[in-house]
Amino acid sequence: MHAESLQDPLYLAMRAWARDEAGQAAASACMTCHAVGTFEGRTIGVDCEACHQSRTVAGPKDLTVDTALPVRARRKADAPHATVADAQLVSGAFCLVCHAELHNQAGLPVCTTGPEAAENPQGPGCLSCHRAHDFPGAVPALLARAATLAIEPRGNEVIVTVSNVGAGHSLPTGSALRQIRLDVVFTDRAGRRVGDNATDAAALFARLLQDKEGKSPAPPWRAVAVARDTRLTRGELRRLTYPIPAGAAAVEASLTYRRAPTAIAERLNLEAHKFLQPIEMARFRRGLP
Repeated sequence: MHAESLQDPLYLAMRAWARDEAGQAAASACMTCHAVGTFEGRTIGVDCEACHQSRTVAGPKDLTVDTALPVRARRKADAPHATVADAQLVSGAFCLVCHAELHNQAGLPVCTTGPEAAENPQGPGCLSCHRAHDFPGAVPALLARAATLAIEPRGNEVIVTVSNVGAGHSLPTGSALRQIRLDVVFTDRAGRRVGDNATDAAALFARLLQDKEGKSPAPPWRAVAVARDTRLTRGELRRLTYPIPAGAAAVEASLTYRRAPTAIAERLNLEAHKFLQPIEMARFRRGLP
C-alpha cells in the first residue's frame, strides 16, 4: 500500500472530488502523505527510500528523499553502499513522521494516530503489529486481533461488550473515512430475524467531521469541526444494551470494518472495488433463555 500510494483508487477519487469542489490547493493537500519529494524536484510514491534514504524535519511535508545519503537500516551492515543504523527503524518511531496528526486547511486534525499512540509511550511500538516490509494495516488478520465481542443476557435485555484489545491506537484510526459498525441481530427458533440494532447510532464507531453548515459527515477539505468521535480508544471496553424482542431465541453480534462509508464508495463508483469491501473483525452468537 505504501508503494502504491499514488495509485490508490480511493486516494485518486477523493483527490479528484476535492479538486472539483474546492480547487487545486485542497486536492494537493492529499499529497502530503501520499507522495514524497526528492532532492531532484521529483514527486514519487512512498517507496523504500522514504524510510531508508530521506531527510525529515517536522513532518510528512518535509520528508525528502536524497539518494546521496547512506541507507538507513535497523543495524549497520556490510553492503555495496554506505549504511547507518537508526534506532527509529527498530522502534517504529519513524512511522509517526507521516502517521502522526494531519491537519486540513481549516487547521482541523483529520488524522490523529500520532497523539493516540503517544498516550501510551511505554506501550509496544508500531512495528509490534505492523511489522515486515508490507506493513500490514487494516487486513483481516490484524483486524481479527484488534477487538473482541461478548454478549450477556440480563433480564429482558442483552449487554453487548466491545473491547479494543489489540490496537495501540483508537479503532478505527487514520483517515476519518474509516468506520467500524456493530450489528446485533435477534432470531427466533426458526432462524427468522425478529429484531436488530440497525437504527442505533451508538453502534457506529467513527470520527465524523462536519462542515461550516453543520452537515456531517463531511469530507476532509470541507470539515471545520468534529461532529462526534465514537471510536474505541486504546484498551477501551464499551457496553451497549438492547431489549430482547418477543420470540427471540438467539442473538448474534458482529463487527465490520469499512475503509470508507458505503455512501462515499457509491458516490465515487468504487463500491465494487476489492479494497473497499467490508471486513469482518469479530462475531459472537449465543442462545437466549
